[in-house]
This record gives sequence, structure tokens and C-alpha cells, in this order.
Amino acid sequence: MLQDFEILPARSLSPQKTIADALEQIGDRYGAIVTVADNDNRLLGVVSAGDLRKNILNGNGVDTPLNQVMNSEPITITDIDVNNLESFNRVSERIKNLYNLGNMMYALVPVVGKDKKIVGLASLQSLERHLSDLDITVSRKSALVVGGAGFIGSALTLMMIEEGWSVKVLDNFFYGQNSLDRINSDRLSVIRGDAKSIDTIVEAVDGVDAVIYLAKLVGDPAVSVAPQTALKTNYLAVTTLANLCAYLNINRFVYTSSCSVYGASENPDALLDEGSVIAPVSLYGKIKLMVEEAVLSAARLPNPSFAPTILRLATAFGYSERCRFDLVVNTFVKEAFTKGRIELFGGNQWRPQVHIKDISQAILKVLDAPLEDVRSQIFNVGSTQNNHTINELGDFIEELFPDVKLVRNEAKADIRNYRVNCDKIGRILGFNAKYSVIDGMAELKAALENGEMGNVEDAKYSNFASARDLELN
Repeated sequence: MLQDFEILPARSLSPQKTIADALEQIGDRYGAIVTVADNDNRLLGVVSAGDLRKNILNGNGVDTPLNQVMNSEPITITDIDVNNLESFNRVSERIKNLYNLGNMMYALVPVVGKDKKIVGLASLQSLERHLSDLDITVSRKSALVVGGAGFIGSALTLMMIEEGWSVKVLDNFFYGQNSLDRINSDRLSVIRGDAKSIDTIVEAVDGVDAVIYLAKLVGDPAVSVAPQTALKTNYLAVTTLANLCAYLNINRFVYTSSCSVYGASENPDALLDEGSVIAPVSLYGKIKLMVEEAVLSAARLPNPSFAPTILRLATAFGYSERCRFDLVVNTFVKEAFTKGRIELFGGNQWRPQVHIKDISQAILKVLDAPLEDVRSQIFNVGSTQNNHTINELGDFIEELFPDVKLVRNEAKADIRNYRVNCDKIGRILGFNAKYSVIDGMAELKAALENGEMGNVEDAKYSNFASARDLELN
């Protein structure tokens, strides 16, 4: 046998078993297949999660027998191929061509013996060691990022590509079209469309293993000036997509909520965790809470494998290819750089903060975790150490911009006031935020000094200004 060649055991199903049975057996294994065999363990065909989801989309129920949907002529390796180098090279060349053409979307190949009796499954990672010019990423993991060209989405998309994912971005490019220009990869595909369109989301979920929903009007001011758009994008679109994923057994669904759901804490010195009382004070926070409840309710429907995860994000900061300057940390840096003056309102209110790269890393932790660790779970995302008062953020600005003038206005203050505990995501998923607020401020200052973003007063850098223009038009 070829040295280090890995053959895994195959757990076959009979052709009378159903789509539901096969999906249950595949579970959360990226790139897995199920072999279909007769009573003598002879290979009749194979099915993958992608095959099964396509059949569901085409009208087949989950009770459809596998003999009606299986690939009855799958590529195979024989035990002779495994033990003979010349024969192995011939079949490997065929696998390489299929894989590189995108016609082979799973990571295992059946190994059969005499009379097509199943010996096991060959891992494509094992094949890669014996083949040149075959770039096999881990199990062909594929995800849809809705809003993947936005402030967080563009950073997440880049990180996922670097981590070996195939990424499909669905975005309407409302804030511009350049945020993904620096990603040069054939594992990135883009759908320009609206997440509120049923036809668009049905097209978008084809062939993916996971969905991350980021597309929404973000922030209290933006939602307040465009409430109907917010209801459609922030609630109806995401809940529709979650239910579609549950129906299709796309079991990994990540929804990015907000720590705004905690609202105005009765005791702002207390650290709020995922079990604390929630009391959103803005329409933005209230819609977030509505979506959390709707998405989690989808996990209580008949599909027991659907595993939505809610990430309550602290206030985001940091540089992005689609940057925002309507978030407190980013706004302070911009005002200090362009005007040399910042007016602080209130000052004693607590705000949790998190860098967009840390948000992206947290999402990857969820996608890589066992389903049982993330199913119907809510995680605060940030760092307990990155809770700061508005006054403290002003102090950090003074360190970076010694000549800045700070005007402290105690008469006006946003009533939101809360600190969050982010220990749960570290304990369960091993996530630890890497970036401090000072790190993010310095990063933004450098980008502004380099002139990378042009006119930072442009409406595209503000969700509020863009939402206002949307309503006016």
C-alpha cells in the first residue's frame, strides 16, 4: 500500500433510507459523503450534503429515498489502485481534474474491492500528498457571508479566505464596491443582490455549509431615520434566511446581534453576561432582540440538527476596507485627526468595545466548533478588559493626539450605560480578543495619515448619513 495513505471506515446506508437519514449521518462534517450500499455492501452510489440540499430545493422532501437522489456513478478508487502506483496515478489524475474544475465538492472518495464491495473512504488530504498541483483546502468548507463587503464583512471575508474557506458574498454594495478589491482568490465569489429578495437568497445558499448574517442597518441613529428599511433588512430578511437554512439542513447559522440589547443597566458597575436582564432602549436594540428570539425558535422546529448561534457584539472599532466613522472609537480618531477637537457627551457611560478582526476570529471559532457547543448558544463578543467609559476613550485620544482639545459636555448623554462580561466565549470556544482600543486607534491614525480613505466626511463612511440619504431618495 502507498505509504501514509489514509483509508477511513465507511458507514453505509441502504438505498431505501431517506435524505433525512443521510443528513443526520453527515452531521457537521465538512465535505463528508454517505455511501449507499446493498445488503452485500456493494457500492450503489454516494450522496453529499450539497447533493441533498439541491434535491430539497428542487422539491424533494426529506423522506425521499436515497436511490432517487444518489450519484450512482461516483468516482472510486479500487484496492488495486491503492496498491499499484501506476494505477493510482491514473485515477488520481482524474480526481485532480474533477476537483480543480469544481465538479467535486466533497473531501472523501470511496475505495472498493472485488465486485464493488466497499473497503472504506479515501481522504483527499491523503491524495494531496501524492499529487502535484492539487490545492485541497480542509474539507472544502464553504460559507455564505451576507453583507460580506461591509465594515465587518470585508475583514471577515479576507480572514476566511486566508483560513482556507470558500466564501460566497451576498451584498448590495450600498456603501461602495471597492472593499473586496484586495482579495485575489478563486475561492471568493460575489452575488450582487438584496438579502430581502427570496429569489436571491435561494440562489445564494446553493452549495454552502454555513451562513453568516451581517447585512443590516447598524446603529441606533441609522435605524431611527430608516425604520421601515431596518425592519425589512434587520428582521424579515434574516429570519427568512434562518428558516430557509433550517429547511435545507445548512446547520451552521451565525447571527451577529449587539450588546445594545442590554440597554441601560440599573447597575452600570456590574458586568452583564448572557443570562443578564435585557432591556433595549432603542429601536435598533429591540429589533436585534426580536431577531434573536426568532432565530433561536427555528432551532426548535423539526430539524434537530439546525444550530444557530447568536453573537452579541460589543461596539466595533478598527480599520476596514469599508471603514465607518459613526462608531465612537473611530469617530473620536477621525475628529481628532481632522479637526483637533472632540466634544464628549456625558462621559461616565460605559461602553464595551471590540476590534473587527476579533469579531471575525470569534465567528471562525463558532464555525469550527462542534455543533453541540454552539447550538442555540448566545455569546458576548469582546473583551471584559475592553469595557471603557466615554471619558476613558477621550483619555486614550489625548495620548495619541497630544494637541487635541477635549470638550466635556455633561449636560447631554446617551442613556445607554452597560459593561459586559465576555468570559463565556473564551471558556467554551477558546476565543480571546487580541486588540485593545489603543491598538485600534493607532491603526486608524496611521491609515488617516497615509491618506488611504480620501474624504472621510463622505456619506459612505457613515451608516447614519447613508440611511438618511436612502430615506430621502
